[in-house]
Amino acid sequence: MRIDGPVVVAVDGAPGSERTLRWGVAAALRRGARLVVAHVAVPPVAWSWGGAPAVPPDDEGVLAELRAVCGQIARAHPGLHVQGVLLHGPTVPALTSYAADAQLLVAGTRDGRRAGRGVGRALSWRARCPVALVRARAAGDDEPAADLRPGPVVVGVDGTAASWLAAGLAAREALRDGRALHVLHAWRPGSDDAARQAAAELASDLAVTYPALVVRALLVEADPVDALVEQSRTAGLVVVGARRWWVTRGGVVGRRVAHRAGCPVLVVRDGLG
Repeated sequence: MRIDGPVVVAVDGAPGSERTLRWGVAAALRRGARLVVAHVAVPPVAWSWGGAPAVPPDDEGVLAELRAVCGQIARAHPGLHVQGVLLHGPTVPALTSYAADAQLLVAGTRDGRRAGRGVGRALSWRARCPVALVRARAAGDDEPAADLRPGPVVVGVDGTAASWLAAGLAAREALRDGRALHVLHAWRPGSDDAARQAAAELASDLAVTYPALVVRALLVEADPVDALVEQSRTAGLVVVGARRWWVTRGGVVGRRVAHRAGCPVLVVRDGLG
């Protein structure tokens, strides 16, 4: 996991891309990192359904739009190095390959029943760097800038290596932004209390490691997804691990939280797969 690479923001022109880009710009500024605005031109199939030849992507038009967007960002933030990149190929492989040396990849995610199967979810599982998922329309979001609002960083932990790594990254995110850190562990009735105790000890260790950081342990008996979504309504960021993080009957928790959360979700790989 690099800390000196660029912040790469994936945009596709769909509704919500502005919010994704705005969050990515703020993330790059906080990190003092180079910003790359990336668009993937997906190659067309040879023939359309109507029998006519498929129309190839308008590379020149897309490049002109990227240059215009990057110019606006550069003028608004003179100290920020901004670059636009047009990639070709299937969206997820193209972005994961390009962002291999990034310190952060920012992508949008959508509302809806099938949202968990989208590009953002796939990126969060395949990218080597942390992936921030910014919803096009956040749950309970009545404010246009709710994705940039102040609030604690909430990290979900469950005893796996991925969630422990996520907690360390969440602590650094909170410290960088001057936010409090809430370490959340949720359990179902009758579950073993070993992970509960480990979560409390982790919160205590983080408070010792980062004396300037306000750390609070949240230990609740609840469905993990519901607990994180509820916390996300007042949080500035939710952080989860990508690998086998709290698998439940409804699927992997991190995947389900991403398209229900009321704030951006940062997904962290543990590097084991």
